[in-house]
Amino acid sequence: MAGERTEAPTQKRRDDARKRGQVPRSREVDSAVVILAAFAVMRVGGGALWSGLQSLMIDSFEHLNEKPLTIELTATMGLSLMGRAILLLAPLMIGVLALSLISGMAQTGGPMFSTEAAKPQFKRLNPLQGAKRLVASKQSYMNLLKTLLKFLVFGAAAALTFQAHWSEMTALGVAFSLGESVSLLTSIAFDLVLKVTLALAVFAAFDFLFQRYDVGRQLRMTLQEVKDEARQNEGDPQVKAQLARARRSLLARAMQNVPKADVVIVNPTHFAVALRYDPATSRAPIVLAKGTQLMAQRIREIAEEHRIPIITNPPLCRAIYKAVRIGQEITPDLYEAVAEILAFVYRLRTGARRAAA
Repeated sequence: MAGERTEAPTQKRRDDARKRGQVPRSREVDSAVVILAAFAVMRVGGGALWSGLQSLMIDSFEHLNEKPLTIELTATMGLSLMGRAILLLAPLMIGVLALSLISGMAQTGGPMFSTEAAKPQFKRLNPLQGAKRLVASKQSYMNLLKTLLKFLVFGAAAALTFQAHWSEMTALGVAFSLGESVSLLTSIAFDLVLKVTLALAVFAAFDFLFQRYDVGRQLRMTLQEVKDEARQNEGDPQVKAQLARARRSLLARAMQNVPKADVVIVNPTHFAVALRYDPATSRAPIVLAKGTQLMAQRIREIAEEHRIPIITNPPLCRAIYKAVRIGQEITPDLYEAVAEILAFVYRLRTGARRAAA
C-alpha cells in the first residue's frame, strides 16, 4: 500500500539519524559491561584492595591515640585517608570507565557527539504525552517485558548458586570458623555475581539486536521518500533532461558559428577555441565555440573545411577555455596574447590576397 514504510533506509537517512543521535544502543550492554569490569577488577585485585582498606582503617584508628583530636588533625587525616582511598579505588574506577567508553563506541560505531540530541524538546514536557509513552506505547510494554525477564533470569541464576552451595551455607557458624565463613561467603558472592553477569551479558546481546532492529524499523522509508531522496541527490530527471537539451542546443549553435571564426586556437588535440573579432560589434574578440576531446576535434575539422587558420598555443588555449564562456568576450588579461595571434592571422590573409592578385 502507498505510504507504507517498506523500503530499507538509505545511507543518507542513516547518517542524518546518527547526527540526531538516533543510533542503536542498549543500556543492558552498558550495565553488563560495567558489572563485568567491576567483577574482573575485584576478582584480580580484590585481595589487594581488601588489604589496603584494612591497612587504611587500622592506621586511621591507631593515630587517634597519638595526638589530641583537633579540627586541624581531623582535616589533615581526612584528606590523607581520602587520597589513599582514591588510590586504592582508582584501578576499579578506571577499568569501569574505560570499558564503558569502549562499549558505547562499539555500539555506536565510534565516537559520537550529537548537538541535536542535546537540544531541549519542549514537547516532551507535555504530561499527557509522557503518560501515554509510559502506559500505552510499544516501548513501555517492551521495557516491562525486559524487566520481568531480568527478574526471571537473575532469580534463576541466584537459585542455581544457592542450590549449589546450600550444604555449605547451612554449616556456616557451626562447621567453619569466622574467617572461613567470611571466605566462604565471599566465594559464594563471587559465584553469584559471575552467574548473574553472564546471564546479563546474554540478555544484553539479545537486547542490542532488538535495538538495532527497532532503530532500523523506525528509519524505514516509503517508496516515495526513496524517490524524493534520489531526486535530491542526483537531480530531478526532468530538469536534468532539460539541461542536457539546452547544452546540446548551445553546442549545436556553437558548431554552426565555427565557420564565422577568424582563428581557432588548439592544445593541440585536447582543447580547441574558436575566436572572432569584429571592431564594429564588440570591444574584444568573442569566443564562438570551445570544446575538449571529440568536440575539440570537430571544431578543428570544421575549421579545416572552411580554411580557418588553426594556431597551436596550449597555454593560451587552456586559459581562454577556462576563463571565457561561449558568446562572451575574452578577459583583459588575454588581450595582448590574442592580439598577437590575430595580427599574425591578418598578415597571412593579406599575403594570401596579394599572392592571389
